Amino acid sequence: MKKLDIYRNDNYVLNDAFDQSVMNIHILMKQKGYKTFVLCGCEAGDGTTTVAINLAAALASSGYKTVLIDGDMRKKNRYKRLNENTTEGLSDYLMDRIGLDKVITETTTENLSYIPCGELIDNPVRLLCSNKMNTVRSELENTFDFIIYDMPAVNAAMDAKVMAVNADATILVSAINSTTKNGLITAANTLKEAGVNLIGTIVNKVDMEQYISSHADYDYFEKERYAKKNSGKR
Repeated sequence: MKKLDIYRNDNYVLNDAFDQSVMNIHILMKQKGYKTFVLCGCEAGDGTTTVAINLAAALASSGYKTVLIDGDMRKKNRYKRLNENTTEGLSDYLMDRIGLDKVITETTTENLSYIPCGELIDNPVRLLCSNKMNTVRSELENTFDFIIYDMPAVNAAMDAKVMAVNADATILVSAINSTTKNGLITAANTLKEAGVNLIGTIVNKVDMEQYISSHADYDYFEKERYAKKNSGKR
């Protein structure tokens, strides 16, 4: 089977932001044993899939055996970045159509595997609550260091909440100039009321000026990078 093409972004500012998330997740793994993480947007269009892909790739690049799971079975494959050429996935396994090993796809990023969503399901909640889903969790936890679930927005469907109650931790994804304050509060409260371990929010779609203003040490690293780039030059 052809490997799925997933590569890490070469923007060092973006990579630095994800490396900070990797550091925090690494600490949670060492201190509390966390290995399963649900990522979900507050509202549709927050960019959860982009964040999940980059986070999973960053973890894999750090040497951790990682699997990224597309848990959004409500959206057709043609609207997804990684599923355009896939025909079977998680939903097919949960409906006893194929073995779990057949839906785990290797990628071009070392240490990173991927499980597509599979066939479109109008209401996948029953599948996500099934014993088969428990089997997925158990088998993957025995195989991988980290499991990243890319789920639909909390305020759009209950799927994320169903998965989050069984995950070690959940991270909300919000977007600058897109996610509303009410949307963020509602999503956080929905997860908290379900007893979900919500550990924080990743803010997406931040422009360069906003990123610099939120990092007091940005200029230091920028100058350090410039110095290294020009070392030995007169």
